[in-house]
Amino acid sequence: MKNFKHIVVAFDGNEESKRAVEYGATLKKAFPETELTVVHVLNDKVEQRIMGNASAPGFVPAAGFYVDPVQTHPVVEVEQPEQRKGNPSPSVVENSVQNAESNTLRLLSEFQVKGKFEILEGHAPDSICDYAGRTGADLIVVGNSDKSGLEKFFLGSTSSSIAKNAPCSVFIAK
Repeated sequence: MKNFKHIVVAFDGNEESKRAVEYGATLKKAFPETELTVVHVLNDKVEQRIMGNASAPGFVPAAGFYVDPVQTHPVVEVEQPEQRKGNPSPSVVENSVQNAESNTLRLLSEFQVKGKFEILEGHAPDSICDYAGRTGADLIVVGNSDKSGLEKFFLGSTSSSIAKNAPCSVFIAK
């Protein structure tokens, strides 16, 4: 059997990805010299761009959309709660990252193994496959998708997409 040099485990917080971390930890115990990296992918960034004629009446350049001046109603600006306190709270993204990292490290410590935790951005299957290729991973461990048959048909499955496009072997944990 081949010794692994680098195992990448995809983690998004659901039960299937927790199982993937468990399998990754088990493989790390079996091959202690193996590097283990758990990756968490943040969703695609949304880019806002101004479209259309910015000089047209009713066009709001800062927001990038058209408002019919006849159809407008007064808008009252509401102060955000964190601005009132003067002490901004962590963003949802930071909380998501911190939760994913602490859950990952907790799972790894239960198996008494050490591993790295990385944050990736973009479309999950592409980001994971690109990362595995860049780092020379020999194996990607991913949880089985919890999507229904119809969702898989229309949206595809992350695990299926990774299996199809990965630069190395893929283990799908069920």
